[in-house]
Amino acid sequence: MIEIVTLVLLLAWGAAISDVNERRIPNFITVSGVVGGLILQAAIFGMDGIINSIAGLIVGFLILIPGYLLSTTGAGDVKLMAAIGALLGPYDVFFAAMISIAVGSIIALGYAASSLFKQASVSPWSRYGLMFKTLVSTGRPIYIAPAEGEVMGRKFPFAVSIAIGTTLFLAWDSPLLTLAGLAK
Repeated sequence: MIEIVTLVLLLAWGAAISDVNERRIPNFITVSGVVGGLILQAAIFGMDGIINSIAGLIVGFLILIPGYLLSTTGAGDVKLMAAIGALLGPYDVFFAAMISIAVGSIIALGYAASSLFKQASVSPWSRYGLMFKTLVSTGRPIYIAPAEGEVMGRKFPFAVSIAIGTTLFLAWDSPLLTLAGLAK
């Protein structure tokens, strides 16, 4: 089990470093995670491991694909979460992804809050207010795209959120660590 945890952490943090430096996650990182997940799960758990790995890949993919379709995450982020799923399985990747999304939300709030302190940034708050007023008065949500130069128009490397969220999950409540005798 420690092999799986080690590979997950190497995969997640390697992707995060690449995403910060190059603004992309190379396919060799995500493909390595999928292949490693299938091999390790098969070696440790046999046929059940292969099924678990494939199910994890699917769950990891399905969790982030809506973000990709809405252009809020990149394809590399989706592939990274799928690769982590191939290693962790469906249960663990679900919780790792939820924590990763929460971490990403906190980072996004930090971006928005930074506009309050930087005079050079275009603030998103009036745009948010207009969207909220429209929702309250019409009952229909609307989306207004960020203005040129607005802080929320900048993209941040979501692989960092995935790495932090996955690490937090593994440290907090991973059955893999319990099975390996490293927790609880």
